[in-house]
Amino acid sequence: MKRLLVIASGGGHTGFARAVAEYMPFKVDFVIPEGDLNSRNLLSPYAEKIYEVSKPREPTGSNLSTIPKASRAISQSFSLPKYDITLATGSNHSLFPSFAQWTKGSTIFTLESQDRIVTKGKAVSILSHFSKGVFLHWEEQRSLYRNGIVVGPVLQKRKYDPKNEGYVLVTAGTEGFRSLFDKVLEIGLNNVVIQTGKVDPQIYVRKGVKAFSFDPDIERLIAGANVVITHQGKTAMESAVLYGKPTVIVFNKDLTRAATYEDVRRYSTIIGAYFLDDPSTWGNEELAKFLENPYKPKSHQPGTEKLVKVIMNYLE
Repeated sequence: MKRLLVIASGGGHTGFARAVAEYMPFKVDFVIPEGDLNSRNLLSPYAEKIYEVSKPREPTGSNLSTIPKASRAISQSFSLPKYDITLATGSNHSLFPSFAQWTKGSTIFTLESQDRIVTKGKAVSILSHFSKGVFLHWEEQRSLYRNGIVVGPVLQKRKYDPKNEGYVLVTAGTEGFRSLFDKVLEIGLNNVVIQTGKVDPQIYVRKGVKAFSFDPDIERLIAGANVVITHQGKTAMESAVLYGKPTVIVFNKDLTRAATYEDVRRYSTIIGAYFLDDPSTWGNEELAKFLENPYKPKSHQPGTEKLVKVIMNYLE
């Protein structure tokens, strides 16, 4: 079997990598951000080998911090062995490993984010120029890339049966979203579970709220929630498409390098989620209104199996 390298760039990008690995008929080699224990723990069951490459810039990091990290990432990337196929899951972390593999003759595929509907992700836009194809989740993304391949929403296999256990799950990925968490608590809900990411969970634990930084089995909590409140990340797609949960997407204006307001608004429409602007722009009644009468999202067929079939055709 020819070899496949999947670049899992942390957060939702690692979630995409895991989803692909679940459908592969063999264990996969991965590249993860240096020191990213969450990615390592998530991918280890599906991995033959895991390499680490420095991530030049975090989502909210400054440009000045990228120079030393980029130099290290270049060195680490070119030290990797050559693979026949490379799948990049996006983010600036994917750039140097993908380019290094391309110079060695690897066939590159790239995956665009689920919430890029009218604008391209910067890293994916660069990668698209030397990629065989860019995998897309929605027909609405097709016009973004001349070499786009629409496969459907790229998601892992569903792990649990959906049920309603009486709580509202609030989750905002790796970075967290403190203004959203605070706004939710202002409403006075007594059945909230918060995944805080890099925000200190003790802020909310001290208020009697169930809160934690990370859970590698966050899917269990999605499956049991009555409603999921999240930001523009991959979790919204998991909640709505994989588990059919009433889903609220709240735009995080602080993620300046992420998808735009219009991208996120259209993404919400595609999956049938209730959309709200940044918490600084609305009062408690907007969210409370939905929680009083939540509605089901739209139905979509996951496309991960189609993506894997494309890759396998190049490996055979």
